[in-house]
Amino acid sequence: MSLRPASRLPRRFNRPVSRRTQRLVARKHSTSLRSRLAVRWRRWVHATRRNAASWRRSVIQWSAITLVALALLAAGIVAFSPIGQVEEIRVTRTDPRLDIEEVQQVLTPLFGRSLITVSSREIRGMLEQRIMDIRTVTVNKRHPSQLFVRVELAPLVARARVLAPGEENLPVQGSGSLMTFITDRGTFAVVLPGFTDGATLPIVDLVDWGVRPQPGSPILSQEFLSRMEQAVETLSTQFGQKVQRRIAFIRAQEFHLTVDKVSLWFDVRSSLEEQLVRYRIFLRSVGLSEAKVYVDLRLADRVIYR
Repeated sequence: MSLRPASRLPRRFNRPVSRRTQRLVARKHSTSLRSRLAVRWRRWVHATRRNAASWRRSVIQWSAITLVALALLAAGIVAFSPIGQVEEIRVTRTDPRLDIEEVQQVLTPLFGRSLITVSSREIRGMLEQRIMDIRTVTVNKRHPSQLFVRVELAPLVARARVLAPGEENLPVQGSGSLMTFITDRGTFAVVLPGFTDGATLPIVDLVDWGVRPQPGSPILSQEFLSRMEQAVETLSTQFGQKVQRRIAFIRAQEFHLTVDKVSLWFDVRSSLEEQLVRYRIFLRSVGLSEAKVYVDLRLADRVIYR
């Protein structure tokens, strides 16, 4: 049911309004300019925040989509594109003992691989399978296709002379041309002619070997080398005796040190300190001059000499 249109009341029905009532109504319903501006400002700030939140959600969504697309594109380039594959390997030699051609031959399977997928651990593992005396391997990548490998070998601690059975009494003279060495890890190393860095290293005669040592093969343990070097140093500092010759028995795990033409026999099974104590007792009670060939310090309850 429709209502009749609104119209003003006739004047005769209007109730008189006092001035006080008019002032009260004006004060209640009228708004100042400052209030209107504050209301508009709050509306504008609210709308701005709402729009900013909407824009932020849109930016985050599109950024995520873009990152995923870029990641898929990069994965596709790495997997299927020749860009970024290893095309050149440069080897830096820090020691003349290192054969660069051998290193490059070992690293040949890396050609054509993605440069990103090649790791330093993988390269070190490949090299250690062929080169036993590697100390450190440093790998640098230069995109898109270059690989730089820097190889450091274990330092040399002694020159080596491999003697056949029955040759223990060969003189040391003429060993200046030795080109075989022992590293601090106990591996057997062969150096090309012309290498002079190891000329001042002591000579160790290798005897009692089951299979003739091959380049890169381990022949002596680090404990064995440390024990022998400690014995040499102790004989020099505490006994005033200089070692003229060192003989290492590989299978028997013992070493003989020659002082004053007498061979002192040590092993790695018992304590070096105990063997040196027995040697000190022998010097006080018997004297080195009584021994002409050897002094056996390996037995726990006696010292045998000849």
